[in-house]
Amino acid sequence: MNQPAHSSDLNYSKAQKPGLSLDILNSRGRLGRLRFLKYSLLIFIIWAAIGAASNVLWSLYYPEWHNALSLFMIFVTIMVSVMGVIFCTRRLNDFNATGWWMLIFFVPIATPIMLLLMLLLPGTKGENRFGPVPPKNNKCVYVSLLLMLSLLFLTATL
Repeated sequence: MNQPAHSSDLNYSKAQKPGLSLDILNSRGRLGRLRFLKYSLLIFIIWAAIGAASNVLWSLYYPEWHNALSLFMIFVTIMVSVMGVIFCTRRLNDFNATGWWMLIFFVPIATPIMLLLMLLLPGTKGENRFGPVPPKNNKCVYVSLLLMLSLLFLTATL
């Protein structure tokens, strides 16, 4: 028979096991600091690239498509905002806080403080009410984060 290799394997199927599936779209569970930063930078870079391409298309090639490209960017911005809410909720869950704490982002002076806390506060040790500990960061997380930060630095210096 197919026996689980470890007792913790009893709780998850292979598709649900943390770290074995791409759960970037899942709004439940926990998200560590580096993955939060990585995912946030990823959606920001995608949003900025689509915005830049849309702007180039509008200004150089298709000036009559201004309204359509503006509506497309509104749609992309809404999708990026939804992803940001998902990432922030999961990050808050990592230090055992509910996603309702995101309402503090509506207080303008509290937004940078809250983002800084989300990047600096470690998650709770062990399992909490929102799920098991997020998976350990592997080399891929570090390399991709370094590449994204390098890309942002290079584009900022141009």
